[in-house]
Amino acid sequence: MIESDWKHSDARRLIKRLRRHRNDLFTFLDEPGVPFDNNHAERAIRPAVIIRKNSQSNRSQRGANTQAVLMSIYRTLKQRNHPPIETITHAIETHLKTGQLPPLPPKTAAIG
Repeated sequence: MIESDWKHSDARRLIKRLRRHRNDLFTFLDEPGVPFDNNHAERAIRPAVIIRKNSQSNRSQRGANTQAVLMSIYRTLKQRNHPPIETITHAIETHLKTGQLPPLPPKTAAIG
């Protein structure tokens, strides 16, 4: 079926994508620990989507870029089991005193 000559532009675009990613589509079958869905990624970006929705979206490209960077830093710190607000506050204080940002804290064991 994938080798058929598709007339509809959406079908042709889908087939092109399937061909381009054919070696990656079933990685979850060969690699233990690779999920078959992207639910984890969807849940990870949900807070940023809710913030964007509640704030009536970003008003500019600069605002969108700023939010993307801040949410990335926030989520990275949470995933590394660091308190995001305190860590960011410390980084800002260090930058104001020294002119340099401290390195990103290393990943720690799960809290609890």
